[in-house]
Amino acid sequence: MTAPPEHETAPYLGLSWRDGAAQMRGRAHWRSDGQAELGQVGRLWARWDWDGARLSAEVDPFGFFNLFLYEKEGEIALSPSLLELVAQGCDAAPDPLALAVFHRMGIFIHDETPLRHVRTLPPGARVTWERGKLRITGGVPVPQEQQISREAAVEGMTHHFRTAMARILEKWDAPLILPLSGGRDSRHILLEMLRQGRRPGACVTFHHNGAAMNAEALAARAVAERAGIRHNVLGHARPRLADAIRALVMTDLCAEEHAQMMPLHDYVLDRGGAAFDGIAGDILTNPDNDAEQFYRLAQAGDFIGIASGLVEGHGRVISQPGWGRGAGPLWSPGRDEEVVEHIGRAVAAYADAPDPYQVFWMYHRTRREINFVPQAILGKAEIVFCPYLDPDFARFCMSLPYTVTRDQMLHDDVIARAYPDYADIPFAEGFAAPPPRGGSLTHKLRSARDVLSLTRAFGNVPGGARALMGEPAKLRRGPDMMYRLHAAAMEGLDAARARHLLDLAAALERARPKRLISDAL
Repeated sequence: MTAPPEHETAPYLGLSWRDGAAQMRGRAHWRSDGQAELGQVGRLWARWDWDGARLSAEVDPFGFFNLFLYEKEGEIALSPSLLELVAQGCDAAPDPLALAVFHRMGIFIHDETPLRHVRTLPPGARVTWERGKLRITGGVPVPQEQQISREAAVEGMTHHFRTAMARILEKWDAPLILPLSGGRDSRHILLEMLRQGRRPGACVTFHHNGAAMNAEALAARAVAERAGIRHNVLGHARPRLADAIRALVMTDLCAEEHAQMMPLHDYVLDRGGAAFDGIAGDILTNPDNDAEQFYRLAQAGDFIGIASGLVEGHGRVISQPGWGRGAGPLWSPGRDEEVVEHIGRAVAAYADAPDPYQVFWMYHRTRREINFVPQAILGKAEIVFCPYLDPDFARFCMSLPYTVTRDQMLHDDVIARAYPDYADIPFAEGFAAPPPRGGSLTHKLRSARDVLSLTRAFGNVPGGARALMGEPAKLRRGPDMMYRLHAAAMEGLDAARARHLLDLAAALERARPKRLISDAL
């Protein structure tokens, strides 16, 4: 590692073994929050301790907290920020295969990152380093299928979720913020809170349609009105490129999503306190629209077929009409076969699970991309509770036979039966929302100015400001922007470049929009 800068913006520990002695830089002790006494109550966490002779580090049982580990030539370093590792002088050589997967699926799989010498710690990881020797244990336990009826599955999910929520609410009696979408996961959290006699300090929903609320906000408002609880809607126009840069840095170049969630980040940043997040509720309780096809392929042992379907599906979602091939051919051409084989082997590791695709998606996309919501987007909260990551609930759901989850209505049935007073309120797909609205002329002019200045400040963006302001030719606007920024960040990444990105994101956060709430109940 090269000589580090004099300051750090994220926790960092560097260790090396030279001439029979350990050398240390950074913090000897760190944990992700100050709530060790809460135990495992459904949350993301990580910690490390160095006593001068031995390092020990660990992460939560499901490995949803990204704790990045650098290892090269007898040196190791730990940080919750990949960019901080690079800023401290760690080798930033890229990992071409990991990047090729990212270009085709929008995620990194296994414990891979964009960098060859940096990985995340696996689920339930226990790390030791002593006298230059590194040891890592942990990994994904493959769930075993339980024999259970649909009726018993509904009862079991209801019981385990109520128990998970009770554990949280018994440990935390201060106010809580609940991000409330139009879907199942956050609604389930809210209704169980109310059943247990607790009310959130506020529910908050973000969208990007100004005063005209979209379907998500309309569904959330309907529940809030029925419950008589405070509901803040964040619908003001946003600085598009500034949000994308902040999200890219906040997710440490490991995700192409989350720019759309920056209103929620700013809301929590301004208020603090504790928050709930519904991470993993969807994948644990309902398969998605590809589940049937992928289940049949898994039964036939065709994991390459699942990998191909994942790549093709992501390509269609992020592409403009007439392209459909996604970002892979644009940013890492010629690696399609290698990527599909790599993903296929990853899915095959869960061949003995009740639903191999579900477990793969849980420990790769949910763990490696959606996890940035509680870790980063909501990361300025004092603590973020994730009840679907309660070990008993999560393991129960992953052990359910596919025949029980096949119709994609299991979570709907649980909510309707447990909370009949709200069963008539549709989810977001049941609301007719007004069409999307563009920003005002003033906002568009301000956005154009921001694109020009921020593109120069970011540096290296392929196509420059012209590409970011024009209509993308191949990818949809959001993915096109994120992949351009990602390529720019990776090109020539070194300690100075990493520090520049961190400083730029920090400056944009200080200059964040102050007008957040567009509608309140």
